[in-house]
Amino acid sequence: MNEKVGEFWYDLTLSAEENPVVNLDLLECELGKTQAHTVSLENPTGQELYLEFRNSNPTNFEIVPDKILLPAFESLQVMIQYSPTNLDMVESGNIVFENALVGKWEYNVQGKGLLPTVMEP
Repeated sequence: MNEKVGEFWYDLTLSAEENPVVNLDLLECELGKTQAHTVSLENPTGQELYLEFRNSNPTNFEIVPDKILLPAFESLQVMIQYSPTNLDMVESGNIVFENALVGKWEYNVQGKGLLPTVMEP
């Protein structure tokens, strides 16, 4: 306590909103190859968090790494990798990362398969 000005108390009313859904750009790649988006997940708490995730289209989209441990007060880069299964057709999915303490991050993803070209030796 400060002897000159005393002690101040503030009554704060705080509210938090969920992260908005993020629509990621279309990924395009040849059949047999992969393309990826990298997303950053941030932990504002002082404890290490395990994130669970849901993937509506695991055939075409994969989360790397497959186990996500978010260190306290840090951020982590996570890849959403696309592997096409169709040509010239947009394949879509919804990826949700979540933890009861910090909420969720939600991404809409899309990819499109292209004709293969000459394979590298």
